[in-house]
Amino acid sequence: LLLDIMIVAGLQKLAKRKGPYDINPGLLDYLTMDTYAFPAGHASRVAMLSKFFLNHLVLAIPLRILLVLWALCVGFSRVMIGRHHITDVLSGFVFGYLQFRLVELIWMSSNTCQMLISIW
Repeated sequence: LLLDIMIVAGLQKLAKRKGPYDINPGLLDYLTMDTYAFPAGHASRVAMLSKFFLNHLVLAIPLRILLVLWALCVGFSRVMIGRHHITDVLSGFVFGYLQFRLVELIWMSSNTCQMLISIW
């Protein structure tokens, strides 16, 4: 999640795309670095978490459906409250999925970590 926060904040500072409505950011928005819209940070985090839970937890089909619906509702809510464009949310979903794939690629098993620690 920290990786996601840093990547999204960096991309938002590069793109500097405002949301659909000209809302003056409040103090809390500046503290949470939520002043720009592209990509949607909530959408990237919910996509990354949903993909993680779907891959690593044994869930019944109804729970899998609820997890996907939860992710879609988070993205939809960001559009409905006027903080993001639809493309911001869709790109947030894509970035979240790509971050999940990156973390899965570099993740080491506990056995590998123990072996590296024992060598050191």
